[in-house]
Amino acid sequence: MGLLLSKPSEMVKINVAFLQADKEKALRLLQEAGVIDIEPVEAEKIVREYERLQSLRERINSLIQKAKGLAINVSITGLELSSIELSRIEKDVASLQDEVALLEGKLKHVRETLDSLKMLQTAITPLPDTMETTEIYYEGRHLSSILLTGKRETINELVEKPGLIKAAHSFKIDEEQVSIIVYVSSQDLNQLLLLASSMGIWYPGRQLLEFIQPHKSIGLLKEYLGKKITELSGEVESLEGKIVEKIKSHGEILGKYLLIVENYIEYYKVSGMTTDLKHLSAVTGWLPRDAVRILEDLIRKINIPILIEYRNPVRGVDNPPTKFNNKGVTRYFQLVTRLYGVPSYWEYDPTPLIMYSFAFFFGIMNADAGYALAGIISILLIMDKLVENPYSNAYKEFKGLLIVSNIISLVLGLLSGSFFGDLSSSILNISIPAILTVFSQPVEFIKLALLIGLIHVNIAHVLATMKFIREKRRGDLLNEVGLFISELFGIPYVLKAFFRYDVPFLTLIPEKILLYLALLGVVIVIVGNYLSMRGLGFLMWIFQLTGILGDVMSYVRLAGVSLASFYMASSFNIMVKLVINGLSTIIPGVTGAMVAYIISAPLLLLIHLMVMVLSQLGAFVHSLRLCMLEFLMKFYDGSGREYNPFSIVAFKHIVVS
Repeated sequence: MGLLLSKPSEMVKINVAFLQADKEKALRLLQEAGVIDIEPVEAEKIVREYERLQSLRERINSLIQKAKGLAINVSITGLELSSIELSRIEKDVASLQDEVALLEGKLKHVRETLDSLKMLQTAITPLPDTMETTEIYYEGRHLSSILLTGKRETINELVEKPGLIKAAHSFKIDEEQVSIIVYVSSQDLNQLLLLASSMGIWYPGRQLLEFIQPHKSIGLLKEYLGKKITELSGEVESLEGKIVEKIKSHGEILGKYLLIVENYIEYYKVSGMTTDLKHLSAVTGWLPRDAVRILEDLIRKINIPILIEYRNPVRGVDNPPTKFNNKGVTRYFQLVTRLYGVPSYWEYDPTPLIMYSFAFFFGIMNADAGYALAGIISILLIMDKLVENPYSNAYKEFKGLLIVSNIISLVLGLLSGSFFGDLSSSILNISIPAILTVFSQPVEFIKLALLIGLIHVNIAHVLATMKFIREKRRGDLLNEVGLFISELFGIPYVLKAFFRYDVPFLTLIPEKILLYLALLGVVIVIVGNYLSMRGLGFLMWIFQLTGILGDVMSYVRLAGVSLASFYMASSFNIMVKLVINGLSTIIPGVTGAMVAYIISAPLLLLIHLMVMVLSQLGAFVHSLRLCMLEFLMKFYDGSGREYNPFSIVAFKHIVVS
């Protein structure tokens, strides 16, 4: 059974009890062992220490996120975890935060000044160079003037306010914006500025007077602003660089601190899951049976009293976590199983079957030696650079899955004689013999795809039948038996009655008998649906029968995707061949041939790169769909939770994009 379905690692329930005085040492021991999946129990609320750690982690993360482009790998040792105190981490983080806050405060002030000067520069652009700067902002005893800038319609609306503006002089900035110098009674100036501000109209504030007043004319002010804005822009860039460099210079130690704090958080999280009596504490959880000796050996090395109790899980009572037990390349395909759902501890893990199915389907749909080889090279050399964390287990599984699937593609591509479509024969005039000719014959290919679909779907129904027998679900079991009988005799009947084709081993059964047996299967399906859904079953049985047909027909995509990739590549090869022939005609001789192939080479590269990406993507998506919707849904629940032991996290990959 292990070749088709695997069983999760065997788990035992474990209770660990220790004295209150030894609680910290005991939890550190369990964390170091890294084998117990702790279950929460009734306990007091998370202690203040846990909240302190959460706050510290957020502060460290906020600092790290400011360092754009930072990419570091950090690790810690057990000695560092035990020797670096939280108070030291808090002190160092606070000191760095103060330094960064000082730079950020200065950066904020410079940015605000820069934005104001840029706005002033825009506002005075249409003003004549000879105009005096006192016109921009002047507060006299009886009359004042102020420069306003905004949208033309908003400015017009303000100017039309009765009894407020004595005179105005307008200057066009562009089709939408204008600058206007208005003259108002000094006692109405504040009212005007409040009104302008509420309407979204800009005016120079008093803080800009230090930049305006030293310059007598607008021309001199324009010249000054150009230099000052350049200077402030450089200062902003410099301050931003200083902040990033300040954090990057502390990047490794911040990463270590973050890792230590996260381990402390995990420690206190579990500490909050302990059962505390007057003099005794205890934790409960699940332990793989093969890790019992590891835990016991560690306990023997310390001199504190610890009581351990084991018991086997009870079906229907316990729901242990699932630890995948797949070996070799099979473990790469746990990714697909996990996407659908982690298997319950009490059900079989379908990952081995998923491996055979997914890799085979991918191989068929991407059955081209050229694209498979290019895919493998791209995965090995390029893909790591395109992901944020190439060290994660999920990514490693994904990468392994793609490599294995492309190896199957390479084998099938070599057997079918396909190399970048028909590149070898159409461009290079090299004929590659095809051992598997079915991939180049559309009708036969579709027949093969339907046959694969029929077999794959029925494997799922066999597994569903085994599940229903084990769970004693009579209605669902009868439904599966009825479907098998309907298929076994209904398909030969259709082939014999409509296509005059006799299925081997069933040629002696008369046509009417085949029909009656197929109808018997339909009756059993109806009875099974009634037992499962009562009255609704009399309506739903039809969907069971048509569902089989729909599921099998869905496998036509195996031929469709493969043929689409081949003919797309072949069409492009023909186009490039025409280009080569055309250039060879224009430039005769060996020189023409060389020019033709040199020009066509990058064209071929781009074209087949595009086809390769489409072929790989199509094969992946459709293989995933067939495994999930047409296969796993028939028999697999995937309602478990994955084994997650309480352990020390000693490595972290940090990237700030």
